[in-house]
Amino acid sequence: MKKTMFIFDFDGTIADSLHMGIDLYNNHIAKKLNCKKIEKNEIEDLKEKNTYKLLKDHNINLIKLPILLFRLKKLMSEKMGEIPLIDGIKEALISLNKMGYKIGVLTSNNKKNVDNFLNYYELRNLFEFIYSEKNIFGKDKAINKMIKIEKLDRIIYVGDETRDIEACKKVGVPIISVGWGFNTSVNLKKHNPDYLIEDPKGLLEIAMELE
Repeated sequence: MKKTMFIFDFDGTIADSLHMGIDLYNNHIAKKLNCKKIEKNEIEDLKEKNTYKLLKDHNINLIKLPILLFRLKKLMSEKMGEIPLIDGIKEALISLNKMGYKIGVLTSNNKKNVDNFLNYYELRNLFEFIYSEKNIFGKDKAINKMIKIEKLDRIIYVGDETRDIEACKKVGVPIISVGWGFNTSVNLKKHNPDYLIEDPKGLLEIAMELE
């Protein structure tokens, strides 16, 4: 029987990119698109909101969103070496690989950005593929498309947002929600993920369960 493949979200799950993303948005994008800046004292509150509410509260509509994401990805591409890894994730990824598990990435970030980041931290060789999907609200469709293109069998998704849980439930893919990313553990728990972990070591415990 084939082992389950771990598919990781990138931003907030592997890369600790939240604060840099907010800084770039505030300093280079918000004013130009007539969007509301994100204040530092708002960050923890934002983690309790779903993506739709967050966008509405900051005057980001569906017309502005693709432009915003394009500009943000371009700015971040110049700073990939400055974005830290999530503490402990490198060790967890290496351990999963040693246990015989294959690993992939499904992200709304630019594939080149993810490639550069993983190469910088000497992790690219651990990943079978990087699948990039531009539409952040179509993750359920992206998961199905990725499964067909990559000819995947058994997968489990690892993500940090409530929308990841919603997408996985739609397509019947189990999900490991991580409490160190964008949405808080309290918020994630309300959406009933299959697993909820607070530390990357939890990935290895789940991997042993799946053996």
